[in-house]
Amino acid sequence: MNSTACLHIDQQLLSENARLLHTLCRRQGVELAAVVKAGCGLEAVAQAVLAGGCDLLADSRLDNIARLQQAGVDARMMLLRLPAPSHAEAVVSLADISLNSEYDAIHALHQAALRQGRRHGIMLMVELGDRREGVVPGQLPALIERLRPLSGIRVVGVGSNFGCLGGVRTTQQNLSELVRCAQRAEAQLGYRLEVVSGGNSGALPLLLEGRLPAGINQVRVGFSMLLGRNPFTDQPLPGLHVDVFELDAELIEIQTKPSLPEGEVVLDAFGQVPRFEDRGPRVRGIVGLGRLDTDLATLRPADPRIEVIGASSDHLVLDLTRSGPHRIGERIRFVPGYGALVQAMLSPYVRKQLRAPAITVPPVPARSPFPALP
Repeated sequence: MNSTACLHIDQQLLSENARLLHTLCRRQGVELAAVVKAGCGLEAVAQAVLAGGCDLLADSRLDNIARLQQAGVDARMMLLRLPAPSHAEAVVSLADISLNSEYDAIHALHQAALRQGRRHGIMLMVELGDRREGVVPGQLPALIERLRPLSGIRVVGVGSNFGCLGGVRTTQQNLSELVRCAQRAEAQLGYRLEVVSGGNSGALPLLLEGRLPAGINQVRVGFSMLLGRNPFTDQPLPGLHVDVFELDAELIEIQTKPSLPEGEVVLDAFGQVPRFEDRGPRVRGIVGLGRLDTDLATLRPADPRIEVIGASSDHLVLDLTRSGPHRIGERIRFVPGYGALVQAMLSPYVRKQLRAPAITVPPVPARSPFPALP
């Protein structure tokens, strides 16, 4: 690969993040579903998480799950994305549990499970404000009633999601409503649900402050485990590593240029009209990294003196005026946010390099390193 960009992955730090979160969850009787979808099926990411003590991996793509299993990753698997009926055979074959909200999809899973001689676990998703997947609470009993004859599936739990579409904060109020939905579902089904899944990394502040409502016994965490940050504030969480991932790229041009374009400004290649401030001549650098490789909105230079001016498909333009001197061939380091990380993992033009193997992870101290969180 002739790429000038590289994503560095520190397996040891990721294992330590997973170990800390897994231990803190376990102390409160909560299962940690380790969301590894940002790893895009990379075995090193999954193995690092497993080395941290997690035994349930969650991913939104069947291709990723298949890739992990083909690489020899041995763990329970949860499919986070609502399954398409046309993929029912693969879902049942690859995943132990899937998240569901539609009868037709569940019926297809039931039929696939019967053909495979298996019973597939499903988690029913409940819509509690974020307006992504899930049935509204009032429709849940009718859906459960329709599922009673389906012997190929078992309702193992209920769950909800917050923050991913509507930006709705995870609160005691909406999680308490999920617990009430679970209680009503248990009464209707006649057995106790194994899982009441209280959302994603947004539930961590409640858990770490001891305010998670009784009855919530699972959280699905990817963002905070991978990036070490509070998803509400993007601030570092004490005890977690924020440098598991680092992106760098090589400087391929350094020139002093006017800060304003010259000529008529029209739509750029991505349908936007660019706007610039007149700051006089500036030292500009270009690195071999572009919109095909990462997400600019969630990417920041590791050196705060470097500013991102903009990017085309293949060139990221930087203001180096305050950070120099620099030289051609020098590698500029960046801190990827979640979007930037996922895009870099997906890009075939970005090399992936492991910094350390996932080895023995030190135990978590008995006293939580987390103070009260906002």
